[in-house]
Amino acid sequence: MRRLCLMVVVAGLVLTACNGDHDSSSKSATSSGQFGPFDWSRDPNTIVVRLDSQALRADPAFVLNSIPPCTVWGDGRVVWTTNDGNGSEDVLEARADEAHVRAFLEDIINRGFYTWEDELAPPSTVNAVVESITVALYNEVRTIRRFTFWPQSGYTNILDSCRQLSDKPVQVLPRAGWISAYPVPRDTLAPSWLWPPDAPFTLDELAEQGESRWLEGPLATEVWRSAREIRGDIQVVEQSGNSFQVAIVVLGYSRDAAAPPSTEGDTTKSGS
Repeated sequence: MRRLCLMVVVAGLVLTACNGDHDSSSKSATSSGQFGPFDWSRDPNTIVVRLDSQALRADPAFVLNSIPPCTVWGDGRVVWTTNDGNGSEDVLEARADEAHVRAFLEDIINRGFYTWEDELAPPSTVNAVVESITVALYNEVRTIRRFTFWPQSGYTNILDSCRQLSDKPVQVLPRAGWISAYPVPRDTLAPSWLWPPDAPFTLDELAEQGESRWLEGPLATEVWRSAREIRGDIQVVEQSGNSFQVAIVVLGYSRDAAAPPSTEGDTTKSGS
């Protein structure tokens, strides 16, 4: 029944988008939710819309450090990425009100999202990137994945709208997260920084045991900042002289993040 209701809403929105009536009264009616018996979860842990972009072939640290370009949660929290003037990445966070979220969802439907299909064959290039749009309405999650062409430049336009849901963003600088390390050959030409000798664990330990560990404080923030730099080959050097790529995963921002440890002794997560 929910699927039927959603498709009726989609049909109504598509017909409205196609009738060519773009006067101000029509826009006002759409943004007020005239066409919506559709609804979404207000749970702050539920992803309502996510636009993602992932390289098919990438180093594990790069994958863990990368943040989806824009995500909207049920309570209106929005997290998105952008580039600063130097080319490094900023992660921003804001809160969108319900009216803006509804208008954003209606716009996605109007663009034909529920008529789009996956692009099944990846391109032959070794640097292939898959873009995806996920929408959750009526407890039904639909994800479209494409490698090259999006109808009506849908991905780019929806991403732009997502990043403009609020004009009062704050920069995300986490002070805690799950840290993992991956050994790499030392490159003296690559930018690097030293892992502090007084850190609660060594990178050698993480890499050898293949696990992530919980880290709190300024050092966690430094790992986050380092991951956002324009140079993707930053190395973190241990006192032993060994070099690593270091990743940080933070709940509520990273794709797949475990909750913080419930006790002081529970600070290790296997399978980094």
